[in-house]
Amino acid sequence: MIRAVLGVLLLASVGIGSFVVLPIERVDVVGNRQLSDALVRQITGLEPGRPWLWAWPQKLELLRQNPWVKSVALERPAPGQLRIVLEERTPVASLRRGSERYGLSQDGVLLPGAALRGPILEGRGEIPIADLLLLVHTFPQAQRIRYNAAGYQVEAANLNVWGKSVKELQDWAKASRIGESVASNPLAHPGDWTESRIYVYSWGVSARR
Repeated sequence: MIRAVLGVLLLASVGIGSFVVLPIERVDVVGNRQLSDALVRQITGLEPGRPWLWAWPQKLELLRQNPWVKSVALERPAPGQLRIVLEERTPVASLRRGSERYGLSQDGVLLPGAALRGPILEGRGEIPIADLLLLVHTFPQAQRIRYNAAGYQVEAANLNVWGKSVKELQDWAKASRIGESVASNPLAHPGDWTESRIYVYSWGVSARR
């Protein structure tokens, strides 16, 4: 019984001592662009005044659940000091879903509050994220990509093309040298597609005004 009481007192002393003797004096957050330093510290609970000895990597788990966080690590550069090293996701396109707006990252994660970047993706039904990412890379100059159960429509300054599948659109883009510079791509000159919509099928291609 006496040993148990002494053990409790020892643990209490260690806990109190960790606050007084070695508190967190400084927390640096690096690599963040979207998430503020204050928000990162709030989510992790790693703030000045907290015990430095209790600053374990497990404190980062809640931060890892944030869609903007691709990776995060905790470093201890010196006693009383912490460094939270973040790698954030970057949007490659903007997804419009009703009144909501998201960024879409390279690894297929929706990013709330992202600034407008890349083509606008919009449509109905389940979001075909993998297919949309393929189209973003296939048509680097795309301004808008629409999707529905029937297929995909890609719009750019001098291009309006529809296809039932991503594979058919990729094959057509490769055959048409889409994505190359205007100087090397005879199909990219203004006027080629501005007044026509190209329809890509497994059996061939048609154009309609």
